[in-house]
Amino acid sequence: MIIKPIYEILPSLYLAAGSSSVIWIDSTLGVAGGVLLFCLGSLIWVMRSNFRRLDQAEHAGKRFNIPESLYEFMPFLFIGLALSLASTQQSIAAYAIAALCLYRGCSLLYMRHRYRRHTWQKVPSAVKTSN
Repeated sequence: MIIKPIYEILPSLYLAAGSSSVIWIDSTLGVAGGVLLFCLGSLIWVMRSNFRRLDQAEHAGKRFNIPESLYEFMPFLFIGLALSLASTQQSIAAYAIAALCLYRGCSLLYMRHRYRRHTWQKVPSAVKTSN
């Protein structure tokens, strides 16, 4: 069994290792390994988030619904697109689009972290007053 501090950061380590190998390794096998690590990191991240999630997904008020699996992986799709653009293209426009995709992916992850309740977050209890 892996100790908890290491276990908790494994998806982030997979994402970081996959991202860095996509950007810095020139061989096809290295890039394929990086893509695999990135995909596994995002899969583990989504699976943990869904398992620990306390609130239910609400789709009321939306004009259209996208499939739940696509919705959950949307931030990682944006980040992956940014990484692939930054590593394959050499133009300023590609770097600008990559920066926008990276910003959008990170902001989606931040918003999900902020608005979802997970089991590790403490739920505020009602304050008891004594009379």
